[in-house]
Amino acid sequence: MSLACILVSDVTGSTALFETLGSAEALRRIESVLARMRVLVNEAGGVCVKSKGDDVLSFFPHPDNAFEAAFAMTNEVWPDSISVHAGAYFGEILNHADDIYGNAVNTAFRLAGLAKPGEILFGDTSHDDLDPAHKARFLAIGAIPLRGKGTTTEVYCCGLATLGTQTTVVPGARATAGRTMVADVSFGRAHWELAAGRRVTIGRAKGCDILIHAPSVSRNHGALSVSNGQLEFTDHSSAGSIVRLDSGPDLHVHRRTTLLSGAGDIVIGSQENDAGNVLAYCTGGLERA
Repeated sequence: MSLACILVSDVTGSTALFETLGSAEALRRIESVLARMRVLVNEAGGVCVKSKGDDVLSFFPHPDNAFEAAFAMTNEVWPDSISVHAGAYFGEILNHADDIYGNAVNTAFRLAGLAKPGEILFGDTSHDDLDPAHKARFLAIGAIPLRGKGTTTEVYCCGLATLGTQTTVVPGARATAGRTMVADVSFGRAHWELAAGRRVTIGRAKGCDILIHAPSVSRNHGALSVSNGQLEFTDHSSAGSIVRLDSGPDLHVHRRTTLLSGAGDIVIGSQENDAGNVLAYCTGGLERA
């Protein structure tokens, strides 16, 4: 066993090429993209293990090297409207028959599968050791349950639109000395007052503070918390959530942290059967403080 940072880089947009260009030409163009991805891996000090289908599996001595390769890939101007997304995780690997195996490899594949086009998702073991300049490019998106892992994984996102797609409604007020700042959250007849540092978890798992059994709700769907005088809603689910404002359009939130202001509702999961999966919130207590 040895330690390495595993990077799985995946191509988005290949299906459209097959539909418009045919198999032979589409394969030629995709292979050209994969070849360039392998060059970027080598330039960042990594080792390309294999490229199969639309993805490239590689490993690096340090997460910084993996980030440099992933960042180069996601920022490359690719032809044919192609883009790349990636996932990375640091841990033990086993080399065998020109391939690599282990929990770190499996987790990197899971993260790459969750990443949107142009995104890089790093698990905690790869994110925590990054150079501060690299780490500053990431946004924490919360603890996500990954298939095959017994515990949740803290995941961090870097992308061309990381901040642009982070929904920010209105910045809340700062704390005022001697006054308690609270936000109100309710679900059915249950009620919570959230002060600074308080966190309420939402999902189908028995350990969640707000337990919702709707089919579209993930086991650990999201959380509400107060930080720096602002009510934050974090979604780390597969289906996403919808924030309904008192005024303005609904906001779809998927694996992002959203700053909430005023009053409104949060649909946890799908909007189709929302009778039993809607929370109400009010930040008036924060804004008056």
